[in-house]
Amino acid sequence: MAKGFKYTFLELSDAGEVLVANFNQASILDQAVIDQIGREFEQVELEAAGNRKLLLSFQSVEYMSSAMLGKLIQLHKRCKADKIKLKLCSIAKNPLDVFKITKLDRLFEIHKDTASALKTF
Repeated sequence: MAKGFKYTFLELSDAGEVLVANFNQASILDQAVIDQIGREFEQVELEAAGNRKLLLSFQSVEYMSSAMLGKLIQLHKRCKADKIKLKLCSIAKNPLDVFKITKLDRLFEIHKDTASALKTF
């Protein structure tokens, strides 16, 4: 993990060759929080560059603003450009509905839980 960078809304762990980033907030609605998560995504991408596999877990997230989708799309584009495999998992019903309504469930590879997602890398 990067020394000197303080994560506020993400908790990182290694699962073999996969860097797992877990949200630690139940609600992601505030623009200041979303902006900070965007900065944390930039750092996570740098950390994932070494192993080229990143799993973003929404296990703690119950509510998410549509503004957060923009940050996720930016992360997806950067990961694709850097050849980092990005997958999402453990998305609760309310946030998953947002992904489906916006058809982003077609852009992102989404798995039921961490264990099933890790098997697909």
